[in-house]
Amino acid sequence: MKNISILGATGSIGSSTLKLISMYKNRFNIIALTANSDYKKLAFYAKTFNSKYAVICDITKYNHLKKELSGSKTICLAGINAINDISKKKTDILISAIVGIAGLKPTYNAIGNTKVLAIANKESIVSAGSILLKRAKLKQTKIIPIDSEHNAIFQVLENQDKGNVKDIIITASGGPFWNKDISTFKKISIKDALNHPSWRMGKKITIDSATMINKVLETIEASILFNIKLDKVKILIHPLSTIHGIVNYIDGTSHLVANRPDMKIAISYSLFWPDRVCTKINNIDLVKCNNLNFHKPDKKKFPALTIKEEFINSSFMKSNNIVLNAANEIAVKCFLDKKIDFLDIVKNIKKTIKLFNHIEIKSIEDVIKVNEEARNLTNNIINKKKLWNI
Repeated sequence: MKNISILGATGSIGSSTLKLISMYKNRFNIIALTANSDYKKLAFYAKTFNSKYAVICDITKYNHLKKELSGSKTICLAGINAINDISKKKTDILISAIVGIAGLKPTYNAIGNTKVLAIANKESIVSAGSILLKRAKLKQTKIIPIDSEHNAIFQVLENQDKGNVKDIIITASGGPFWNKDISTFKKISIKDALNHPSWRMGKKITIDSATMINKVLETIEASILFNIKLDKVKILIHPLSTIHGIVNYIDGTSHLVANRPDMKIAISYSLFWPDRVCTKINNIDLVKCNNLNFHKPDKKKFPALTIKEEFINSSFMKSNNIVLNAANEIAVKCFLDKKIDFLDIVKNIKKTIKLFNHIEIKSIEDVIKVNEEARNLTNNIINKKKLWNI
């Protein structure tokens, strides 16, 4: 039986993970479940899976959580410090599924305290990937990505000579707007942007998909995770979301991973690696797959994609990554709060990157410092409505 903790248990990744665990309850012992503010869902999961700890980040929800779990053996904790502490508990597997840069410190803490770090928190890899990977190698923690694209590439590249790789392709559904006329973009509403055609995800990542900034983050993540130059990580629009990742080799061979757009498949690989188990999800029916279409992304429609090109030859790659992620988190929140329009998301990100005074990144403390400064800068730009043309 494996001991497991899930950071971000009430989100889409955490919930899908627990659905899988419910199919194989005799193989897992839940050490800790954490959530940001959804105490009812957290309490339900804690009772259902007999979690030793239930940790709520929002301290104002602590008494509610404790009331929900009264009579159970689950220990209730609250606050960001409690989440940081719980991530240091010894486990066989830790699922890092906290959304955004908030997941960085717990993810860092888990390395060396868990045998397998299954990471869905792409923001941590983008912002501090080299630091995390170096620590994981030193502490002998195996990092397995949960993102469907990176999980696919991980499966293909494992035990392969990366020197034989020509390039890799990250596929993108294109979100809700890839086939819409650019003239309609000025009128995009929050409801429109949250209407993803393939995946059911949290609000932040759904907006990232709509702007396609998620693919910029994912190419950076792939470059770091697989030690492949950023210019060798390509993006293709694939609306069916059946092919998740492709590795092209120097001999003309291409290896790819194909499955239905269900995150439980990638999660199951992370949970049971190096084995595979039945997920009760059907394989794709190739006879019925008549729409395996691929398209080059339109950079005029999705100016976020030009950020990747600008980063390729940058001398501030590490700090650029942090600033990009921080600015995006603030801009997306402001869009969801109706402070800015959809098209202003990327404008604000680009302006923040341009104005930021970059520093050399040597430690987690440097990452946290740059993240805070970049977030403040983006907020200032938005509040002053300085959306210059770039």
